[in-house]
Amino acid sequence: MSAVVSTILIWRGWWGALSHENSGGPTGGLFETGHSAHVIGLGICAVVACLTTVTLVVCAVHRIRLLHAGVAHLEQEGDIAVSALTLRTGSAAIVALAVAAICAIALGM
Repeated sequence: MSAVVSTILIWRGWWGALSHENSGGPTGGLFETGHSAHVIGLGICAVVACLTTVTLVVCAVHRIRLLHAGVAHLEQEGDIAVSALTLRTGSAAIVALAVAAICAIALGM
């Protein structure tokens, strides 16, 4: 839940910075060339936050399906343990989301 909230706040900050930068000209748009480093940096943070949130949701769904299968259908009790790949992927996504949030705050979200 906190991943979704932080992603929404980062996207809101990027969209606000983009709107503020483009409010001066009549031809302002998303794909206009010449955006400031501030807007580009917040855009990168927003994309990273979105990708990490999707990754965390995929890891959670994988774990829920594993638990839903139940221990009775598994041959060994060790089969219900989370795989190392899922743990590493989830941990890396959390770290990447934290870095994106810190960078967005540093850029003046």
